[in-house]
Amino acid sequence: MTTANQSLKDIFSQLEKAGGIIRLQGKPFVTFKGLLWIAHMHGLESIETDMVYHDPKERSAVFKATVRGKRGSFSDYGDASPDNVSGLIKKACIRMASTRAQARALRQYLGIGLCSLEELPETV
Repeated sequence: MTTANQSLKDIFSQLEKAGGIIRLQGKPFVTFKGLLWIAHMHGLESIETDMVYHDPKERSAVFKATVRGKRGSFSDYGDASPDNVSGLIKKACIRMASTRAQARALRQYLGIGLCSLEELPETV
């Protein structure tokens, strides 16, 4: 097994032990809490977010997040609107868009291909 594969296996194992992996319908999803925790263990130095788009009338938002640390710099986008969040989150689309962007950038930083729980359209 290569060092990169071992590192990814270790990260996944650490996430599972910390409760950072949730299984829905038999499929694993990583949680934002787990991503943030493990990223700090792997040299996370900063997370910056920028609102790219916001429509207050439609309650939709798009954020860009940039994660920097010992593994480099990674950016990605996250969106949220009443059409792609659960009922409990409909009034918090700005926060959910930011969380989704951060989760996507953190997954890249860590090399995790699993979708995050927060990216799902209907999470409880």
